[in-house]
Amino acid sequence: MIRPRREEDLERCVALLRRVHEVDRYPVIWPPDTAAWLAGRDPLAAWVADEGGQLCGHLSLHGTDASRARPQWGEALGVGVERLAVVSRFFVAPEARGRGIGGELITRAEQHAARQRRRVVLDVAEHNRDAIAFYERRGWLRVGSVELSLSREPGTLRLVLFVLP
Repeated sequence: MIRPRREEDLERCVALLRRVHEVDRYPVIWPPDTAAWLAGRDPLAAWVADEGGQLCGHLSLHGTDASRARPQWGEALGVGVERLAVVSRFFVAPEARGRGIGGELITRAEQHAARQRRRVVLDVAEHNRDAIAFYERRGWLRVGSVELSLSREPGTLRLVLFVLP
């Protein structure tokens, strides 16, 4: 069952995210205040996949501004940043994958954004090939990539940028 995330879900979401991080390196850098990271900035909505009280997935949508939005998103869609909804904090328990949970979560986000007349966008780490394949199977379009310097680790991280046409 997909339902809105509640405040009391955050602790269990952090535990789920820890398992995902160990398997997928998502997020690449573990946030010091993980609950605050999950809540994020400019939240529009957040959902969890709840199977009989067991959380097995999470996704949130966030607004953005000109300082954080990828220019390729607006260029590809022909809209301003105020009309973008960014898919964030999207993860499914490793043992629950392949059962349609990710698809249900992203569908909920796409529908919510459409009702708000927002266009859905996201970025995903290039090393996360399963996630990239998931978005491409759903018809999302690659619109570029960016390379980020990692603040607490040496090196960079390449992100692939997607829009939902």
